[in-house]
Amino acid sequence: MRAARVTNPEDVRPFLDEDPVANAFPSFRIFTVRDEAHVDGFPPEAVLSVGRLPGGAPFRFCTLHATDRSAAESVLEALPPGPAFLFLTETWHLDLVQARAAVNDTRPSWLFRWDADDFVDAEEHDARPVGPEWAGQIAKWWDPENPVEPYVRSRLEQGLSRGIYDGDRLVAWYATHVETDEVVIMGFLHVLDAYRRKGYARSLSCALAKEIFRRGKIPACHVYLDNGPSIRLMESLGLRKMKQQVFTGADIR
Repeated sequence: MRAARVTNPEDVRPFLDEDPVANAFPSFRIFTVRDEAHVDGFPPEAVLSVGRLPGGAPFRFCTLHATDRSAAESVLEALPPGPAFLFLTETWHLDLVQARAAVNDTRPSWLFRWDADDFVDAEEHDARPVGPEWAGQIAKWWDPENPVEPYVRSRLEQGLSRGIYDGDRLVAWYATHVETDEVVIMGFLHVLDAYRRKGYARSLSCALAKEIFRRGKIPACHVYLDNGPSIRLMESLGLRKMKQQVFTGADIR
């Protein structure tokens, strides 16, 4: 079975909408960014998006959602050779990627969601929007090894964000990676070392979540499995673990 290029993105919407939280990344890349998409057939059992981050990043950004192994193998044949960064909605997808690529910096993550019924407002600090002029600082802390500042700037320009300031200096921040019709994926959370243990991460989480709830959407986020403090923070705030998903670098053969 050969993968087919999607000509009408709406053809894959029912498949991705079966779990709008778990599939928020591929939905955003296909319906908002308009990355190219490939499926195994119709109705699909696998969909692969292929695109790039803003600013000419030297790697492709790809997402895979699949419910069937053979279908996943089919769409992965559409991966262009070269460096890529992949988001996988299921952990078992990683074995299939490894058959086609040398993977690196693989980061399994917990997907958390925050339901309004579980939300308790713990904001205790003044949290304000973060402007794109802070993209360089945020990029340095988020991914110092890759040229991601244009991507961070695009998210500050297009998405929700909240920061805490010491005078005119940004000392803690939280922004978003993805916004779909139903879900907002939060990310980039960081507090500078000198300002930790003040409850800033808790305040930022609540401030950002309130803005998402006002839009009638579900706040969600990913936390790496080895990031114990962040996992405990999310659980203490009332977010629920949904499933494990995977981010990984890959050199596609």
